Amino acid sequence: MSCAIWARDSPVLNSMLAFINARVIDGTGNPPIESAAVIVNGARIEAVGTDLPIPEGVTVIDLVGRTLLPALSDAHTHFGGADLLSRPGLGGRDITYDYALNSDVNLQWGVTTIRSAGDFMPDIVSYRNDVESNGLHAPRILTAGRMFMAPGGHPLDTVFMHNEAIRDNACILCHDDTDIDAEVKNLADAGIDWIKAFLSTMNKMNYPHPVPRLPHETLKKIVDAAHKYGKPAMLHVENPDDMMEAVELGVDSIEHTIGVGSRSFEMSNDLLSKLRSSGTYVVPTLSAIKAHDGMPEGAELVYPHLEIAVKRMADAGVCLGVGCDSGIPFLPYGECVHTEMELLVELGLPPLEVLCIATRDNAKLFRLDNTLGTIKAGKLADLVVLDADPLSDIRNTRQICLVIKEGRIAADRMLSN
Repeated sequence: MSCAIWARDSPVLNSMLAFINARVIDGTGNPPIESAAVIVNGARIEAVGTDLPIPEGVTVIDLVGRTLLPALSDAHTHFGGADLLSRPGLGGRDITYDYALNSDVNLQWGVTTIRSAGDFMPDIVSYRNDVESNGLHAPRILTAGRMFMAPGGHPLDTVFMHNEAIRDNACILCHDDTDIDAEVKNLADAGIDWIKAFLSTMNKMNYPHPVPRLPHETLKKIVDAAHKYGKPAMLHVENPDDMMEAVELGVDSIEHTIGVGSRSFEMSNDLLSKLRSSGTYVVPTLSAIKAHDGMPEGAELVYPHLEIAVKRMADAGVCLGVGCDSGIPFLPYGECVHTEMELLVELGLPPLEVLCIATRDNAKLFRLDNTLGTIKAGKLADLVVLDADPLSDIRNTRQICLVIKEGRIAADRMLSN
């Protein structure tokens, strides 16, 4: 097979593709299927297995010596961010060149689905809609849009340095007289997928001086209104005490675990039990914490505590997601998903389990597991082909030679055969 290098949303040669002789890691947690075939018909997977009859006239791609797995996803990103400090910390369609670079690099790294944890409105929703309706060269997007936070609090008045454009386009400041129900309804009516709020007093820009946080009663109103209007709620936290409050609030997803600058580390058995029984997902963003650990002058290093906490959650059966906080400084889009998986393996999680978290479990978190996350008949054909075995070394997920999104080639590095 002869392919152009990094073809951009190339049409497939036929409406049907047959991947043959592949080592298939299907994302279910089952052992790999050796010498398998995967038949793709249009946007969906038609069949998976060994000794499958190959339909006449299909485009056949021989994957002998290669591994086929579900495409990856990033459960925590800011799609309008600036990971290389080349522009303001968050922006909309204009300032990001219509998210073009962020879209392309995600696909190059095999990331075909992302969940935005806060971005400019209405830009992120309109772009998501354009991706869905016009087939733009971009990952599938779920988004929280504007973020609920305390006046004077994190992140607007800390890391975003009081930026007025971010305040006006990406934030909802909750004052005493703010109609929380109306604000949540406005976001739901505008088409967002998640409701995002902050539980934090951390000021990384003026450590250790705290900033205001949202009161428990306000957070409860936000979470209850989100569920009232059919939207899941995600909550930014900084430590295990915040996590306990998040579980009690009934959130669907907890973002981070132990933040840079935190002074609280202990994951109690009670918290682990409540996380497991509630089914609340935790997206620990190991890569983000490690990249910024120790930056506030005088702050204790927290990453060693985070490693212990995440391993305890995994051992306790807590639902985990793979997300990176990509878009913040030093967290490159797409690539950081591979870093996050590597860090999870370093904690002692088996590579197969980590791959399932980044595919199947993220799809469950996204409420998309009926269509994504595993290689099964009827699922969307979001696939990644690797030149090496990720079960022998998780770093081999970086050896990408082909990315397929909904049956179309999104990135192509396959050498001529």
